[in-house]
Amino acid sequence: MIKIFRLLAITFAVACAIGIATAVICWSLGWNSTTQFSNGFFTAGAILIAFGTLSVTGGYGARADFRVLYSQSAGDMNTLERSKRWIADTVQGYNSLIFLLLTGIYLIGFAILIPNIF
Repeated sequence: MIKIFRLLAITFAVACAIGIATAVICWSLGWNSTTQFSNGFFTAGAILIAFGTLSVTGGYGARADFRVLYSQSAGDMNTLERSKRWIADTVQGYNSLIFLLLTGIYLIGFAILIPNIF
């Protein structure tokens, strides 16, 4: 339970940092309306979610390639070690998906709140 709260806090902090960077970029582009800033936050959130999705699909592409499977079977690792390696690689891809998805959802939430607050 503590790990979940820590993950939520870290992703919120990262979303705030990315939100500040997005606001600075939007302000430097001369955007003045809340709708423009909202669109900037939504775009930043959508880009993060897309990167998270791409991290999983990229890992799937590597797992589905027969040449990669064949080259790993030629090494010194036995089947158990190779399976542990595949599981670690798969979990790492999904961890980045969850992290980027939560951060993107926070940014999209900021995009929804901006026109309502200001």
